[in-house]
Amino acid sequence: MFCKTVWQGLHILPYGDIRLCSIGNNADKSLDMQTAKDNNGNIMNILTHSIKDIMNSKIHCEVRKLNIENPSTWSPHCECCENREIVTNFDRTHKNKSRRIYLMKIPTEDTAIENNFVNKATSDGAVDWYPASLDIRFGNLCNHKCIMCSPEYSNLWYDDWDEWEGKKTLYTGRPIELLKNKHNKWIQPTNFQWYDDPRWWPKFEEMMPHLKHIYVTGGEPMLVPAHDTMLDMLIESGYAKNVWLEYDTNCSVVNDKLAERWVHFKEVDIRGSMDATGDQFEIIRFGGKWDKFVSNVRKLKDYEKDSNRKIKLSALSTCYQVSTAHTILETEEWCKSVDTHFHIRFLTGPPYHSPLHLPLEARNELQNMYVNSDSEKAKMIYSYFENHKDITWSNVEHMKTFVRFMDFLDTKRGTDWKMVFPALLDMLNRYVL
Repeated sequence: MFCKTVWQGLHILPYGDIRLCSIGNNADKSLDMQTAKDNNGNIMNILTHSIKDIMNSKIHCEVRKLNIENPSTWSPHCECCENREIVTNFDRTHKNKSRRIYLMKIPTEDTAIENNFVNKATSDGAVDWYPASLDIRFGNLCNHKCIMCSPEYSNLWYDDWDEWEGKKTLYTGRPIELLKNKHNKWIQPTNFQWYDDPRWWPKFEEMMPHLKHIYVTGGEPMLVPAHDTMLDMLIESGYAKNVWLEYDTNCSVVNDKLAERWVHFKEVDIRGSMDATGDQFEIIRFGGKWDKFVSNVRKLKDYEKDSNRKIKLSALSTCYQVSTAHTILETEEWCKSVDTHFHIRFLTGPPYHSPLHLPLEARNELQNMYVNSDSEKAKMIYSYFENHKDITWSNVEHMKTFVRFMDFLDTKRGTDWKMVFPALLDMLNRYVL
């Protein structure tokens, strides 16, 4: 199944390594979803491999080759988009359409498009062009430590990870050691500061003339000075007008200086991550304050109006997970109240946060909450559970781990999840505990 991410995209992880796709989540270890490798089996990194070599990594060529030989067949690497297209009934106009469909609007007619790609690569799936789409994470610097996150995407997670996991090594395709200095403070691994290496900016300059789309997330992307440097380089070079900017952000760092840069770009789409409202927001997205989030959403709506929608708060997004399972429609209603599209993603990992691992009776109870709703999201969630009816998904141990994990975070963070999520606690008491 053709996808512009695979054919024209370059995805840089927070530690500089390369991945096929930002949302691929198939847990099958044989697929090696987290790392792109060269023909010698070496993990590819933006600092150690050329742009064109990265475009022709072993995994990129493998998926393109499948596209060429079987254009209507889904690669197992693309399970996330396949599931999304199933739950949206293959509707390309659906507001929650798949990432594959969403990115079809990147202008790439001079390389490959959906109805003209078969003869654009070699028989092995190799191509000879620069990326039109850059998916980039400037390290893991963040001011939140969301309950479903990890040190890979938030440096604030180091302490909790160390105590919960009992280890100081991240396995991200290659091991990254988390170390403290003599003052017992965490030392930021150099892997997460790859963008400060002098090899990076010449490579970005090499890509700039070809870029039509840049997707930035983190960490929190707007905290990192390198993000501003990237925007300034595009503006000063004159290429900004060709680039569609896209963000996932926690909306904690929104300011006029950024808005002054954004107006130079072709368009700017911003998705604000929220997951829930009020006290539940503050537990799930720990470190975030609900009032601040609401204030910055209003500020983004002002930028949208002042820029004649060149800058857009295109959506507020939520992970459908155990902690949001009872409040998703309430969150959707809040998004409607601020006249903003509500977007959901289905969380699959860590597994103890996934509703799919609840006992089947609990999943049926949740599914029945959405039967009579007219909400698009309710229909998606109903379909999601319907497509995962198999009893083998149930894993009570994962759900018991969720309870232990949330209790652990309460002791570390001074929160009280059982008081803030009463409907969830009631369901867990009846089916799990």
